[in-house]
Amino acid sequence: MRRPYAIPRRRINVLFAAFLIFSLAISYRVVSFQVVRSHELAAEAHAIRYREEDVPAQRGDIRDARGRPLATNMPVDRVVAIVDKIEDPRLTAELLAPLIGRSVDYIYERLTDPNLEWVWLQRQLSPEVSAKIRELKLPGIVLDPEPRRVYPMGDFASHVLGFVNYDYVGSYGVEGAYNDIVGGEPGKLIGERDAAGNVIALSRSTLDPPIDGANLTLTIDSAVQRVAEQALDEAIAQQRASGGTVIVQNPKTGEILAMASRPSFDPNQFEQVTDPALFNNPAISSTYEPGSTLKVLVMALGLETGVVSPTTTWEGAQSRVIPGGARITNALEQDFGPETMTEVLQHSSNLGIMWVADLVNQDRFYRGLVSFGIGEQTGVDLAAESDGLLPLPGGPNWTPASFYTHSFGQGLAVTPLQLVNAISALANGGNLMKPYVVKEIERADGTEVNQPEVVRRVVSEETSRQITEMLTTVMETTYERFKVPGYDIAAKTGTAQIPSPNGGYEEDATIASMVGYGPSQDPQFTVLVKIDRPQESPWGETAAGPAFQKIFQELFLLYGIPPSDPDAASGSPVTPSTSSTP
Repeated sequence: MRRPYAIPRRRINVLFAAFLIFSLAISYRVVSFQVVRSHELAAEAHAIRYREEDVPAQRGDIRDARGRPLATNMPVDRVVAIVDKIEDPRLTAELLAPLIGRSVDYIYERLTDPNLEWVWLQRQLSPEVSAKIRELKLPGIVLDPEPRRVYPMGDFASHVLGFVNYDYVGSYGVEGAYNDIVGGEPGKLIGERDAAGNVIALSRSTLDPPIDGANLTLTIDSAVQRVAEQALDEAIAQQRASGGTVIVQNPKTGEILAMASRPSFDPNQFEQVTDPALFNNPAISSTYEPGSTLKVLVMALGLETGVVSPTTTWEGAQSRVIPGGARITNALEQDFGPETMTEVLQHSSNLGIMWVADLVNQDRFYRGLVSFGIGEQTGVDLAAESDGLLPLPGGPNWTPASFYTHSFGQGLAVTPLQLVNAISALANGGNLMKPYVVKEIERADGTEVNQPEVVRRVVSEETSRQITEMLTTVMETTYERFKVPGYDIAAKTGTAQIPSPNGGYEEDATIASMVGYGPSQDPQFTVLVKIDRPQESPWGETAAGPAFQKIFQELFLLYGIPPSDPDAASGSPVTPSTSSTP
């Protein structure tokens, strides 16, 4: 009998070691999955089975001061394609193209893109278009609900409102400045889903509810805004002007009652605007040389510092050479002879206001302009406000000649709102107010009311009274044709040249403006009318005067303000003239 073959111990040990290593590896893998990576794997499984998505918040409404809706929401659809469900991409593209405003090629490329699971083809569909797409019953084409921001009055107050883009984010205007407040906070939905991605009914899901946006009530009065826009449109048409701005402010509170600019846009169709610059609000972002309207502030500084009174007389002159050799004259080189300070404003005398600036002196002059807010933002609650431009002694763009040209509104730049706000300080007794356009913020837990805010006192009540009397005299005499019969208004015009990019000023191009407040005895409104590049008349009085008059007429009627002279108010309004006062 043969003796059995003996397996070497070494081979047994090797086999045993291999088995042991394999067993340990399996054990490690089991432990790794069940213990070490259990949380990681559970998270992966949870992610596959449960999905998280944003739940959009309801955007708040925007209303005018009287509660009229200016911006609200309506449910609409976007059209979405589930790419692997499309049966005939070419036919689908051809049927959808005329409905959604996309080319056939645009749609076809997306329907046949192998890298896409789904793609939206167009958003913000009208109800009519949605209905037509439903009728087609195209495989793989889905209508997905989404909100749409609606502006019921079209381009009305568009620069104040701004718009909401396709991502439902506010841009420009109140929509942009208050986006976090009016937009709310989205919630979160975590739900168990089936293989197709649908939430399983009665499955366990959690919802972190959205916080809806606040409703905003503006200081804008739609009735006043409508008057401002109509008057501006008429002035631009009459003057064949390139554009313009009107602002109506409550001088006592800083509230903006109307803010209109042209050209404008329809926020319902913001995507059709080819030049994004059109979205900027010229009332706060565009700067211009104020011209003779700035003389009002310089005269107020003269009164405040005590160097002149309304009856102070200077001897007059035909011209004056300033540092650097430039010869300065009055408009049309007029020599008015001796003038009181009231007459300096009546005649809009460049030489007379330079004389006042000399008496005020350079230091007090610039400190005074800065105090009025020239060269700094007003702080209005709108985005993209400009600082304006006020070159100061020792700084860039300032020369000794600047002191004199600044006195009659050249070589510096303001925004329309800066000028209105400064003039309002003279109207209300001497306080510079912080302008604002949002009056109330209405949240679910209560309403926040914005209160008037005094920035600083700039002149005394006595100076305010004196300059008001002077400007009322100017309106009664120089601008008599644009009075509102029976009412006293304090006003001043400006005819400003337009700086050329190549230096100097453009020929035959002006910005015509008129600014004032009334009624003089108790000012309720400050109004600025600014007309850009008028073609029929370059002068502030004739280009801006008719709109200025019309706006005040309507304001007094709308707010039921009684005339100071009822007999005069019963007469018919005067007609515009063709005179030319800067």
